[in-house]
Amino acid sequence: MRKGKKRYELLLYSFITLCCFIGLWIGLELAGEPFPSGTSFIILTLVGVVSGIGLPILVSFVRRRKSLPEMDERTVRIIKDYLLMASVGIGFVSGILLLILVGIGYQTIELGILAIYGTIMVFLTAAGLFVVKRL
Repeated sequence: MRKGKKRYELLLYSFITLCCFIGLWIGLELAGEPFPSGTSFIILTLVGVVSGIGLPILVSFVRRRKSLPEMDERTVRIIKDYLLMASVGIGFVSGILLLILVGIGYQTIELGILAIYGTIMVFLTAAGLFVVKRL
């Protein structure tokens, strides 16, 4: 039984690798670029193989490692409270930051800076969520 499962996994990994190469070819055709040759082709091939085979192996490893029990209602309540407090805290800090910027004379804010600020807030909230989930 295990041997058959390995065969199907290998077939799945080969299919995903083939899909990566087809996606690369379609992307290059749509971009109007010539197909790469030389060292760039080797690098693209290695990236395709690693992403086509490595990602499914990583997913199956993470699934096997998940032998912990599911979350109970206490964990869900703690996570809900954390997300509520994080949202309120981010809103409060963002409002104070905007008031300070207006107070020192900024008339406009660059969109890139707002994107970076939002990304940092999302990453910090997600990191805190993983910490809270482990409590």
